[in-house]
Amino acid sequence: MNNIDIIVQARIGSSRLPGKVMKYLEDKIVLDHVIERLKKSKYVRNVIICTSNKIQDNLIYEHCQQNNIKCFRGSELNVLERYYETATFYKSEYIVRVTSDCPLVDPKYIDLMIEKYFELNQQYLGPKYYGNHKFPDGFNGEIFNYKVLKEAYENASENEKEHVTTYIIKKYNMIEFDYPIDYLKYTNIDFAHLHLSLDTPEDYELLKNIFHNVYLKKNYFQIEDVLDYLEQCVF
Repeated sequence: MNNIDIIVQARIGSSRLPGKVMKYLEDKIVLDHVIERLKKSKYVRNVIICTSNKIQDNLIYEHCQQNNIKCFRGSELNVLERYYETATFYKSEYIVRVTSDCPLVDPKYIDLMIEKYFELNQQYLGPKYYGNHKFPDGFNGEIFNYKVLKEAYENASENEKEHVTTYIIKKYNMIEFDYPIDYLKYTNIDFAHLHLSLDTPEDYELLKNIFHNVYLKKNYFQIEDVLDYLEQCVF
């Protein structure tokens, strides 16, 4: 399992919650929580921030420069190209895709997904969702190899270039990774409507609550710790 890099999409622009990746959750901004948690993966070589050349994303680039965080900039709208150029620059053989609006991302989940990817010998592995793409929203990642990413970059239609894996998922079977959680024990959680990524002001309030009550008690928390907390809460 050599040359596995996590490439994290990040940008300042967001219509519902501008500047969300620079907002604080306790002692760190969202972007730094994502990076810190992903670096706990036992298989990953680099965690790389992939942002755009847009002026407002200078904030992300400068933050990375000041904190010795690997960062690559590229096209704002052609996200597939930006991702391909990032992987090419860092000579990534295998790529785990994560978005920067997931400060709860669990390195244990990432490692189990990587293990399953190599066990199944697939070109692509993505998350298994529960309840119409509602869970494990906020924790999920995807993995594929550089060869497949290059193929997508060279062959994707204009519409497919807005997203990294649209072409890959269409071309190859959508193999799903089912994270081993005993969902039935969480009787008070509505998984069909559980949203744990950061997209709206309401998400931010929920995440602030989670970080205040979970992160401060257990710095390296996992998915189960978040679910255990939510199970006992009434919001």
